[in-house]
Amino acid sequence: MNITLKELITSFTKSIDLYNYLLKNHHRRTAIAAFHIGVEMGLSADRLSDLIIAASLHDIGALTISERDSLIQMDVENPFPHSSLGSYMLSSFSPFEKISRIIFYHHWHYDLDNTYVPELGPVPLEAYILHVADRTDILVQPDCSILAQKQQIITKMESYNGNVFHPEVMAAYLTQAHKDSFWLDIDNWEMEKILKLGISRRYEIDLTLDLLEEFALTLSKIIDSRSKFAIAHSFGVSQVAYEIAARMGYSEEECRKIRVAGLLHDLGKIAVATEIIEKKERLSEAERADIRTHVYFTNLILGHISGLEGIVEWASGHHENHDGSGYPLNLVNDSISQEMDIIAYADIFTALSEDRPYRKGMSTDRIIQILQDEFLTKHGEPVYQVILNHLDELGSICKVSVQDGIARFHCYQNLADTQEQLIKERVNR
Repeated sequence: MNITLKELITSFTKSIDLYNYLLKNHHRRTAIAAFHIGVEMGLSADRLSDLIIAASLHDIGALTISERDSLIQMDVENPFPHSSLGSYMLSSFSPFEKISRIIFYHHWHYDLDNTYVPELGPVPLEAYILHVADRTDILVQPDCSILAQKQQIITKMESYNGNVFHPEVMAAYLTQAHKDSFWLDIDNWEMEKILKLGISRRYEIDLTLDLLEEFALTLSKIIDSRSKFAIAHSFGVSQVAYEIAARMGYSEEECRKIRVAGLLHDLGKIAVATEIIEKKERLSEAERADIRTHVYFTNLILGHISGLEGIVEWASGHHENHDGSGYPLNLVNDSISQEMDIIAYADIFTALSEDRPYRKGMSTDRIIQILQDEFLTKHGEPVYQVILNHLDELGSICKVSVQDGIARFHCYQNLADTQEQLIKERVNR
């Protein structure tokens, strides 16, 4: 594929910061502070790169407004659910193995350095750097000159030196923080600049289909983890779409690309409030309008990346209908590819199979009836016929895929509980 891993990572980390309704600018500012501290500490190019990527993604596990509000307090009472969830989201992407650990530990106190989670090993130094950078940014008041706040923030940070914050990290931080340029960079550098400076040549490798699938799975977990009712939805969609494509005669490479599109189809929901996605009651007209924006944002986040055009088109076109009633482009008939129809049917099939806040998952017989009555004219007959002819197989694949995704999620939930228990044991000694 004519795309580098660095290009894909850069695009996504910029998008998280721009479009996530909770995290606008916080990741960018934290990454800039972490970069300066890491440079001061003499981190190698590869370690600095891991630190910058971790800083650019560290709060992706914070899902709701109430949780985000708790994180902007200097002393976070229980940060482990969001740090564990963020780590889980990134754990499926092999180049992010260390980044996942950094995020898992990014609220770890220095005085607990010897009390770490056995499954993950000791706390990386980069996690302590990220902690200092993160807490620095939450102390900045946006309605006041950043330089006017400099000394007050430094004094506050110093009061946590040696217990909450790593003393060596704090020494490097203080060297940088006494410079006006440190604070002005936080205010003014663009995300693109920090990613260009911070991501090493290690990531300048051509993206293979294997790596693309890994990365797409990572992105899907970032979206699906926002709803306990759809924790493995995109994974289920991807598997069902792959199987439909295989039964329609697509090549193995084409099937895998369709599977990637299934993983990415809901990526734009990063711009939609979790409170809307999780709402049990009927959505208001305004909330339904917000939900409809997600396919537009899927295209906006990934559409400019050369080499992904087809996959992005299939992913962002799964709500287009043959009768022109779909969105966001109101395409009709021949303007809608069969690959779009495959993703559309796979999405509906998987969604109807899953438990949701307002109903239980449906039987395959009921699902096929709904597809026939409500979606056959919207998404075409060829894909529908394949589903009808292989209904039991697709139903089984969907069920197993969703169950596997849920099991992986609960594994990381258990690690969050381990974190919390370790802290309680240490505090109570």
